[in-house]
Amino acid sequence: MASENPWDEAESGWQDLVNAVQRIQAAANKIKESDRSFDGYEIERTLRRHRPELIKQHLEGLRQHRKDNSL
Repeated sequence: MASENPWDEAESGWQDLVNAVQRIQAAANKIKESDRSFDGYEIERTLRRHRPELIKQHLEGLRQHRKDNSL
């Protein structure tokens, strides 16, 4: 059984993280509109500590690296 391409696996993993950030933010936004709005802001604050913009940059960087090096 052939193993997955490790470059595809890395890219897929980063994409999963980007998708998770989007789901977490969407949930936080909904919670912020509820009677537990404080919790939504806490979720959002915690998410920001994990630097979602950096996660996206890592994915974009990996994609560019693969393109530049024909990986």
